[in-house]
Amino acid sequence: MVVAPFAVQARPSGLLAQQTQTQPKRDRANRLNLTDAQKQQMQAIREQTRTAIVNEVLTAEQRNQYNATAQSGNKKGAMRSLNLTEAQRTEIRNRMRASRERIEREVLTQQQRDQLQQRRNQQGQRSSRQGA
Repeated sequence: MVVAPFAVQARPSGLLAQQTQTQPKRDRANRLNLTDAQKQQMQAIREQTRTAIVNEVLTAEQRNQYNATAQSGNKKGAMRSLNLTEAQRTEIRNRMRASRERIEREVLTQQQRDQLQQRRNQQGQRSSRQGA
């Protein structure tokens, strides 16, 4: 019998990974005390952005691959599975950033924007302490 050492990197299962990725967003939304109307507006903006990215940034082949994978309910995984060019990645990042800025500008109240900025500042301070 031969025993060979090996390393295992633990990764959460697909469902667990999705839950851990979306949980902070829910917590963030709860901490900002978003109204149902605000949540609906945010979802509409996100959906508009996603549709624009799929229709305007992806090639026809990528769009077909995305749609086939997304129909199974895994839109994030569908986007990750595409072989995107660096230019496409940059364009998607820019559109996502613009979408977040639009949400902050058009949906959030001034108080909510202030709370969000305060949390970002706190996260930045934690990150800089960890890197030191």
